[in-house]
Amino acid sequence: MEPLSFQKYICSLNPAVLPRILRICSGVYFQGSVYEISGNECCLSTGDFLKIIAIKLQKVICEDVEMGQTTELPLTFKGLFQTSPDPQPYASLEELIRSKWRAQEAQPLCFVSATDVAVNRQVIPKAQPIFLEALQGRKAAVRTAGSHGELHWFSLPRSLRGRFFECGGQRDLTLQEVLGLQGGWPQRLFCPALGSCPILLSPVYEVQAIMHLRKDVVKIPSTLEVDVEDITEEVQHIHFIKPLLLSEVLQMEEALPVRAEILEGPSSLAVFKNDWIARLQKGQQIQIHGKGCAWKVLASARKGTRHFLLSSAYQGRFRRRPREFTTAYELAASLQASQRLRVVVTQDCEGHEEDMPSLSVGDRLEVRCLLQASTSTTVLLCNRSSIEEEEGEESEELMLPLDLRGSFVEEMCDSKKYSLAEILEQLPLPCDVKVVAKDPSLTRDMLSSFSALRLEVRVTEPFLVSSFCEEPNKSFEIPPRWLDMSLFFTEEPVHPQAPSTDWSRVEELKEPFYYHLLKQLPGSSAPPPPRPPRRKEAVGKAGLRTAKATGPEKAKVWHDPAQGAGGRDDAPVGRCPQTPDPPPPLPRPCIQSKACIVSLQPPSLPVSKSPLSQKTRSPFIARSTPNEYSMHLRLQRASQPSKTPKDKGAETSDSDHDYETVDEDLQKTICKMQTVFPF
Repeated sequence: MEPLSFQKYICSLNPAVLPRILRICSGVYFQGSVYEISGNECCLSTGDFLKIIAIKLQKVICEDVEMGQTTELPLTFKGLFQTSPDPQPYASLEELIRSKWRAQEAQPLCFVSATDVAVNRQVIPKAQPIFLEALQGRKAAVRTAGSHGELHWFSLPRSLRGRFFECGGQRDLTLQEVLGLQGGWPQRLFCPALGSCPILLSPVYEVQAIMHLRKDVVKIPSTLEVDVEDITEEVQHIHFIKPLLLSEVLQMEEALPVRAEILEGPSSLAVFKNDWIARLQKGQQIQIHGKGCAWKVLASARKGTRHFLLSSAYQGRFRRRPREFTTAYELAASLQASQRLRVVVTQDCEGHEEDMPSLSVGDRLEVRCLLQASTSTTVLLCNRSSIEEEEGEESEELMLPLDLRGSFVEEMCDSKKYSLAEILEQLPLPCDVKVVAKDPSLTRDMLSSFSALRLEVRVTEPFLVSSFCEEPNKSFEIPPRWLDMSLFFTEEPVHPQAPSTDWSRVEELKEPFYYHLLKQLPGSSAPPPPRPPRRKEAVGKAGLRTAKATGPEKAKVWHDPAQGAGGRDDAPVGRCPQTPDPPPPLPRPCIQSKACIVSLQPPSLPVSKSPLSQKTRSPFIARSTPNEYSMHLRLQRASQPSKTPKDKGAETSDSDHDYETVDEDLQKTICKMQTVFPF
């Protein structure tokens, strides 16, 4: 087939013979250019192949032959058309008769006039088809159809002058019938609804085609100025490569197993720390066996920043390890529904305010629930008992602030060895474990080198079991939504045997992806316990607030949980707001262990502490009696000489902290604030 313009080829194409394969021969554009027409992007280069699978009419362009004006006809255009085989206009009726009239022809001569024709006080409209039936001397017998389809007969002089065009003499055609005509385009036609002049009709099609390395069907306008050649008969079995994303393959289980070649590797390799992920490059052939059925467990080393993804096929054995906590906030975050947490205090800790409970080494705490003490304060409700206490003795109820720091170890006694599946069935996550038996199928089980691992959450992300074609017996699992890449299926046979080695039983995660994964996992969006408010403020704000406070102290009101929420242990406790009196000028002695003093603000900002009245203290809050170790530590510090106070008239404190300096600075600040803001 000789090359044709794309427009001519598509207009002459019969949709019944699709699909057709074309080769791009040449065009007016630079080779390899990218064209964007009506939002459709297409790159056509000389030698490219197109597989035409459908054509769809988009619009019809109508051009006036004489004026050169173009308009767009809607596809619902109702006008009727007549074909015009001869575009030559004739200056008189006599000239038309001499050139086209054949008396022996069965069909009458059909013609139209470019202007209105007046005869016997009647007018034949311009572009109205006129049929010449016979010649009567110097007259011509003609007929035409009226507006309602009735026939009218006239006798026209053969000397009548004007501009006359021959019509095809066929019946009137609709737009769809005209578009169905075979022949060259554009077609020259007459349409009374569009005027008396001949017109050219040019249809514009949207061509749907398949191209190499295009994932979707491309849509090309037929007016694209390129030359094509039909090579359907020459290349019957040409294979068009269709790129696919790995995430799309996940939905094509019926096509698996299959061999594929990578067109473009993963856009991000910051997921796993392993050897096989770096081999996923362009040109690498892999075999996709199927969708993985193994679930995963996210694990982290308790001390360090290493994180792992354990497959359910992991055959190592674990033993439980007690969890460690450093704040009451961590205790609250570890609470789970229908699970009670019991811990042992391993370090003395005294509350940093007078009404806060103190904890001693050996105290046993049963963490119960979170309580809302006020609109801005949340506390942790616990039951405390001591190791030395006898059985049956009632435990003490404490309310710990969430910012209380200390050292807590989970109380447990479990020496059983668990498999990974048994842990998920019998133990709540998260839990701390240690690998006590390595996975025998792994050459090196890196998990056994850690003193403790925290199993955090079960992961149900879908994976595709794959292997490299040169190593079909060693499989790895690719998560398509984490490591998406572009590939295409090849027609080569797949390896019949399933892989015997699994490289993905233990995958180490890169740290940035680990935190990204935590946000994506189900349940990670659940809000944690509210963080405790800051307990210390800047000197200026504290002084201003103290200077404004006047009047009697408003007492704290703690509501009974049983009255507020139907008697439930976890009902929130409300507290009315209070306005404390200004602190006394003298400092309050405080004896504390250095290891238990916690500062939430920089040490350069002195803070005022106002002790609360004993009458306003909650009945649920109690101070523990220091144990023998604490008393010994206090006596040692009391025997040491205290620092020399700056104010000679102030009392001497046996604490390591100089509270006289704080109160002196506070009084100076109050005086300055009163000068600037008179009350």
